[in-house]
Amino acid sequence: MASVKDYYKILGVSKDATKAEMKKAYHSLARKYHPDHNPDNKEAEEKFKELQEAHEVLSDEEKRKTYDMFGSAEFRPGGQTTWKRAGDPGGGNYQYTYSSQDFPGFEGIFKDIFGFGGDPRARASTGNRGGGGFRDIFSQASREKPVKGKDLEYQIEVDFDTAIKGGVRDITISRQKLNNVNTEKLSVKIPPGVSTGSRIRVQGKGESSGRGDQGDLYLRIKVKPHPIFKRRQDDIYLELPITFYEAALGKQVDVPTIDGAAKVTIPSGVQNGTKLRLKGKGVPNIKSKERGNQYVEIKVVMPDNIKDSDKKIFEELAESSPYDPRTKYSDYMKGRS
Repeated sequence: MASVKDYYKILGVSKDATKAEMKKAYHSLARKYHPDHNPDNKEAEEKFKELQEAHEVLSDEEKRKTYDMFGSAEFRPGGQTTWKRAGDPGGGNYQYTYSSQDFPGFEGIFKDIFGFGGDPRARASTGNRGGGGFRDIFSQASREKPVKGKDLEYQIEVDFDTAIKGGVRDITISRQKLNNVNTEKLSVKIPPGVSTGSRIRVQGKGESSGRGDQGDLYLRIKVKPHPIFKRRQDDIYLELPITFYEAALGKQVDVPTIDGAAKVTIPSGVQNGTKLRLKGKGVPNIKSKERGNQYVEIKVVMPDNIKDSDKKIFEELAESSPYDPRTKYSDYMKGRS
């Protein structure tokens, strides 16, 4: 008599498992022992055959009832086993004969996993005439329905200058391949004009499914803040401190830009908060490549200490050139009285 296999143990489920639980367990193990994932691995082939046999029997209510009563031997091709029912005083015997009509083979399995039906023997015959078995069927299934690998996403931090001007970053990525983790070093080009939240696509550097194109790698950009520059879309802003002498008299000064120092003329009598524009000194637009502007915001800074002798000069200046910067407030209050 052929040995009895524990189909529940093969699928890793309990004897009272539902159809849904068995199907989930089967699909998980079938992918694990998939021939494409285990080339030339006889042990994996045998395990896969056992999974097919167990799932085909337990997923059918009548076959499952028969198996629960008599075991697995009678489900093998051409098998015919006579069993005695326990506790039957008459010693009644039961016979079950397996045939291809009772056990349709791989068709249901492939339909569940790959979405096609038909006669698997006919599919296999289109490949290796020497008889490749279920390996030929999987090869055919893979050709008919390729699956793209999983995309990967990494966050990388770049400095302000690299985000504006572009550059190259060396990174190391990890990919899951079966039960192993593989790492790869890549040199990635950062295009000019990226900002925090930008995503860079590196084609074909994601994970592999084993049955189609490799996925893509997406790099999510985070830009480090700059000590003096601030960015708003494609424009750059710089706060420029000046003395009240320079504000009163005017002066030409050197102003930092991402391209180096630039000469800027401060007009006489400039007001605090005035913005001076440096055309084309901003960020290159990541799509159009046109550069934005840089805006220099004037900030008048008073000296820390004013001498008594200097105060007399200011008093004389206030008397000789009086002005009221709060006139509009006075006019408003008069209208309220």
